[in-house]
Amino acid sequence: MRATLHQLKIFQQVAALMSYSAAANQLNLTQPAVSIQIKQLEENLGLALFEKIGKQVFLTSAGKEFNAFCMDIFTRIDNMDMKLSAMKGQLEGDFHLAAVTSAKYFTPHLLGAFHKRYPKVNLHLDVVNRGQIIQRLKDNEDDLVIMGLVPGNLPLTRHPIIDNPIIIVANPAHPLAKKKKIPLADLLKHDFIFRENGSGTRKALEDFLLSNQLKLTPSMVLGSSETIKQAVMADLGISALSRHSVTLELATNSLVELDVLDFPLIRSWYLVHHETKRLSPAAQTFIDFILYEKETVASLCNRFLETHFISHRNK
Repeated sequence: MRATLHQLKIFQQVAALMSYSAAANQLNLTQPAVSIQIKQLEENLGLALFEKIGKQVFLTSAGKEFNAFCMDIFTRIDNMDMKLSAMKGQLEGDFHLAAVTSAKYFTPHLLGAFHKRYPKVNLHLDVVNRGQIIQRLKDNEDDLVIMGLVPGNLPLTRHPIIDNPIIIVANPAHPLAKKKKIPLADLLKHDFIFRENGSGTRKALEDFLLSNQLKLTPSMVLGSSETIKQAVMADLGISALSRHSVTLELATNSLVELDVLDFPLIRSWYLVHHETKRLSPAAQTFIDFILYEKETVASLCNRFLETHFISHRNK
C-alpha cells in the first residue's frame, strides 16, 4: 500500500467531519486538494473509502475499516512521541480524560496535581452523563474515564480510587430534616426526585432499595445533579446525591443530610479503560500517579472537601 501520512491525516479529518469542505478548512487546504489526495489514496488501495448519497458523504465498509486502522496508527505515533519524550526525562503529549457529571467536583483537583508534576502534558477533560461515558468507552474516545457504576457487560479494567458516599439530602425545613435514624420505608411517604435513567447514583439507590424489598416512585425526574440540588433547595422533594457534589450546600446549610438508616451508601469512584487498550505513557503515568503517589486521591479529595466545608462554615 502506497499511502503517505499526509493522506492518512486528510482521510481521517474527512471521516471525522463527513465533509470535504469542512476538512479542508480544518487542515488549511483547498477542497480540490483534499479531493485529489482522497482520490489518490483510493486508487492506491483499489477501494472506495467514501460514497456520496445526495449531498451527504458516508464511509463505505472499507472506509470504516480503514478509519479504525488510521486511528490505531496515529495512536501509536502519539504514544511513540510520549515514550521518546519520557526517555528524555520529560513526559509530553495529549491526555484525554472523561468523567461522569457527579465526579466533576474533584476531578479537576486530580488533574491539577498531575499537571504540577507533568506540566508539558496537554490535559483534556470532558464531563458527560453515564450513558455518554459508556458510549465513549465503546467508541474508545478517551485515554481513561472516571465513573462510579462500571458496566458489567463490557471488558473493562477498573482501578478504585476513592469512596463515593451517596446520601439523602433535603431542604432544612423538610419534615425529616431534624429526625434521627429515619427508617427506609419513611422515604416512600415523601416526594422523591430522581436522576434520569442510566444514572449511576439512581441505579445504586434503586438496587439498594430493591434489596430491602422497597420501590420508590419518583415525583420528578431531572437530568443533572445541579438541577436536582436546586429542586431540593426549593423544597420540591428529597433526593439521593453523591456527598462530593453537595459539599458547599451542606456547609452553607442550603441542604441537609438526612439521618437515614443504612446510609450513606458507600460506593467507589473508578478509573476505567478497555482491558485490551494500549495505554499511552500519559495515561499509564496518570494511573500510577493516582494509585501510588504519596499524596493519594483520597487525601487530595478529603482535603478539598474539608477545606471547602470549613471555609464556608466560618463565613
